[in-house]
Amino acid sequence: MKHLLIALTTTVFLAACAHHDDVRPGSNKHYVVVKSVDRNKGIKEALGQAEHFCEKNDSKFIVINEKVDYQGEEPEKEYLDNHSTAEFVTEASTWLWILGDGYVDDVAAVTTLAGVAVLDSMGAPYVITVNFRCA
Repeated sequence: MKHLLIALTTTVFLAACAHHDDVRPGSNKHYVVVKSVDRNKGIKEALGQAEHFCEKNDSKFIVINEKVDYQGEEPEKEYLDNHSTAEFVTEASTWLWILGDGYVDDVAAVTTLAGVAVLDSMGAPYVITVNFRCA
């Protein structure tokens, strides 16, 4: 029974991950637009959705072109530096929260939550557009 429950939970989890919500189908060409906090993760997500869309129709996807636009309010280098710093502070303070004792873990908890809030407030400035067709 335990193995059945684990298998069922895994199946539901994997099925929830498989999607192509951002794909906009066309007559012969399709496109997907994804907003992301990271250029490479956004491209991977867009290509994954295109691949899933075509696989549902028993075909392979062929990329026609892809475009990455940075639409942040600050210069891209500044965004990347700030995002990297916020990730580092959040990760370091999380470890201090877990391993710390006394006042250290209290301060680390507040710093972790503040870091998460900063990362969330930075938004998703990358817009990735992938044009593709299924063959």
